[in-house]
Amino acid sequence: MFEVLTSNYASEVLKLIAASQTSLDVLSYVVNFNLYKRSDKANLIFCALKSFAGAGGSVRFILDFPKLYKPNYHCNKFSSRRFKEAGFAVRFLHSGSTQHAKLILSDSSISIFGSHNLTSRSVLNRYDVSLLSDNIKLSDFFSSYYSELWQSSVEL
Repeated sequence: MFEVLTSNYASEVLKLIAASQTSLDVLSYVVNFNLYKRSDKANLIFCALKSFAGAGGSVRFILDFPKLYKPNYHCNKFSSRRFKEAGFAVRFLHSGSTQHAKLILSDSSISIFGSHNLTSRSVLNRYDVSLLSDNIKLSDFFSSYYSELWQSSVEL
């Protein structure tokens, strides 16, 4: 199954989190949410991930390494602190190159990948495009890819 996601990205991610059993692995260039705005879809995703982790699920994030001059610096620093407080494992890809991929892998079997960052604007943007798939070969590839990135990433 393949499903194209545009402005429905946030609702599909929330459904995926709710259906997940054991793990959610996330790879993102930038994460930004408003903790004080209940209608913020990126915040709703954060809250759903926090609930999942609180119920015993594993949540891991790999973010782009925050360099002072990059536009994602403050967002990723703030988000990583909130993630650690929520019990998520957080690492940064520190390869010298920008990590620009976006991926959510649920239970190593369902993947969402494409252009959506986890930001208030991007998760609702009809001009970003991502793909939801339960293709096992694709999920196996992404699971292996994520594991490689996890091993080469660093904690801050």
